Amino acid sequence: MYNQYTYRSMGTVNRHMQVLGDKVIDLNNVFTTGYKKKDTSFHETLNGMKSYQRRHHSDGQSKLTSRELDFAIEGKGFFEIQLPDGTNAYTRDGSFTVGPNGELVSAQGYQVVTSNPNAEFVSERYDNYLNGESQPAFDVGVHSSATYIPIGATVKMDEDGTLRTEEGQIIGKLSVVNFANVDGLKDVGENIYIATERAGDIKEVQLGTMVGETKVRQGYLESSNVSIVKDMADIVQLNTAIKAEMKIIKVLDQMQENLTSTITRNL
Repeated sequence: MYNQYTYRSMGTVNRHMQVLGDKVIDLNNVFTTGYKKKDTSFHETLNGMKSYQRRHHSDGQSKLTSRELDFAIEGKGFFEIQLPDGTNAYTRDGSFTVGPNGELVSAQGYQVVTSNPNAEFVSERYDNYLNGESQPAFDVGVHSSATYIPIGATVKMDEDGTLRTEEGQIIGKLSVVNFANVDGLKDVGENIYIATERAGDIKEVQLGTMVGETKVRQGYLESSNVSIVKDMADIVQLNTAIKAEMKIIKVLDQMQENLTSTITRNL
């Protein structure tokens, strides 16, 4: 009987510790661009209690940076990037920069994928331009998975995500996509997700300015959606609950020890 209650209390402690660990991870990422906090819940099954984790995909606040290659999504959707092995991945971190070949890359150095771009920068001509041999050139109407930024160009973004130079020359278009079930995305670290079968169909998000529409703001970054005040309060509550369960376990162990001692003396 005592062992049964002890196991229950230990299971409760373990669940509290798991949630506590997630809260600590969230707080460590409170200043990570586009980070989404974790939600952990537990469900009774035939094989015991099972945990279920999901990312809470609510928006973080858009923070002004005034940097032309910083972009914040407001609403549903993810920026599309390409990993070194060719896999397409997804992130809310829009702190982009220019790669060594002039391509637009993510904070981790991965190529930013463009959606139905109107222009493709010719890499060979970019190399020539680096050497001062010619002006950079763009071939309009060619599909590309990358956006190349001319040297010295000031990038401006239209409301639909189209990127242009200050002179109005189109250099690409940001790809913002969403999934039927965002809880089905797999977190692979670095604030990056990949699609799974459970994520369902992928669709391109049409950007707009109307209420309820997804929009991208240039010169902004999305803050994490972690609430320091709430998570700190939750941690205090969890610590209190853990201490209470540990006291119960200690009492149950003492009762078990006393019972065993009494039985032994009466043998």
